[in-house]
Amino acid sequence: MKKLIVSCIAIAAFAPVFAVDDVAVADEKGEETVAVEEAEDTGAPLFWGFGNYGIYSGYQLYGALLNSEPTLQGYIEANVNIPANLGYVGVGLWSNTDLTDKRRDLYGKAFNEWDPNVHYGKTFWFDDEEKWGLAYRTSVVWYYYPHHRGHDHNTHGKDHFQFGRKTMTTMDWNHSFELVNPYVIPFVNWVHEYHENKANLWEMGAKKPLAVCENLTLTPSMTWTYRSHRYNWCFPTAGWTETHGSGFASVKLGLDANYQLTDHIGVFAKIYYCHIYDKSLRAAAEHGSGGDYSQYKDFAWGGVGLTFNF
Repeated sequence: MKKLIVSCIAIAAFAPVFAVDDVAVADEKGEETVAVEEAEDTGAPLFWGFGNYGIYSGYQLYGALLNSEPTLQGYIEANVNIPANLGYVGVGLWSNTDLTDKRRDLYGKAFNEWDPNVHYGKTFWFDDEEKWGLAYRTSVVWYYYPHHRGHDHNTHGKDHFQFGRKTMTTMDWNHSFELVNPYVIPFVNWVHEYHENKANLWEMGAKKPLAVCENLTLTPSMTWTYRSHRYNWCFPTAGWTETHGSGFASVKLGLDANYQLTDHIGVFAKIYYCHIYDKSLRAAAEHGSGGDYSQYKDFAWGGVGLTFNF
């Protein structure tokens, strides 16, 4: 199961923040798409969506490095606004392709992960000017590995994975909250893996979208990741196999840049610096190798690509 998420001057982004008509959205894998401001019923289209596709220096998830070598990652989402200003519902699909053979033995290489989701979102405004509000989004995410060769199935004497199968699916139920305001936007994301391990992960942080010019937005951010005991068991650092208590696992600093070329096409760049905070995980990372989770204690990660909206 994938989980479940990203030198401070490499460029990149899977979680671009960009404007779609009256909708500002942020998308970071696992790190699931969070609606910052929903489309209004008046003047807004009934159907709308967005997506992105880019090349990244690796596969980062919740401040941990799953693959330290280049990947292609993309996301597309389609939504429909609910009448009477009740929010929106939609579906999305995220994909990953490893560009090297580092994880081929376990996951294959081309299009080795597909993560569909269904979601609902709404912003609850506190004022008539709609400058202050609480943006909420909930989603169910499935993680599908079409070339999966198997996984460790003896952990704690229990089969938690579909060992020997060419596919593997697990599910998360995620909840995201943002305090929308004209200043700094605090956010909290709760990831609940409910299918195999009943594990929980929380992200807490803040970000600040900055309109540099009409078409260019820069968004610096800082995020802390807290993992439950069962989540640490499910996603150990390479070289670390013993049961570990819950706690703050990692912290990351990021900068997203988004430039809108036309009404429907843009480009993004993203750079993140990630630091494994937990002492036990840092010690274990020193023995990590290969394509396992969190084999690096500190690393920079980023990417560049295209965005689109409709």
